[in-house]
Amino acid sequence: MTHLSIREKNTIALGSILTLVFLAVQFIYLPLVDKKKDLERIFSVEQDALRQMVQLHEQYRDLTGELDMEQQILAARPRDFTLFSFLDSEAEKSGVKKNIDYMRPFSQDMDDGNYIVSKVRLKLKNMYLTDFIHFIKGVETSGNGVSVISLSLSRTGDQATLLEAVLEAQTLVQKEPL
Repeated sequence: MTHLSIREKNTIALGSILTLVFLAVQFIYLPLVDKKKDLERIFSVEQDALRQMVQLHEQYRDLTGELDMEQQILAARPRDFTLFSFLDSEAEKSGVKKNIDYMRPFSQDMDDGNYIVSKVRLKLKNMYLTDFIHFIKGVETSGNGVSVISLSLSRTGDQATLLEAVLEAQTLVQKEPL
């Protein structure tokens, strides 16, 4: 074996050190950096999923609370309650009964429950805004679980001082046992 000079030994030592640094960077440091980036990305995705789960949980809790409240309203409502007669009596109370052009009842069966969605489409003609507001307020705040789901308003009359309205109201009605 030949003897190496100090300069050659230093060159070999420096080359070995640089090789070890390169190998450490290539096979230890860079994979750790990539792994850290992957973990940060996964953590971010999981945080988003957790936020979404919390939001869905809150929506579920709100919906079940609304369902419980709706069931309490339905239980407190008279057994002979019908949406058609309710809207008719509210129209009488608010003074817009004479303005009714038509009332069309229809229902929609809910596949996954014990309820039917009862709906009435109602057209009112040539009425004043104050009477209409009184009618809508009576419907929405009655405590019978009735809500207006669709409303279309237009001005009418000689000086466009009157209203014409088409609205659709709905409520839940418990299915009759078979």
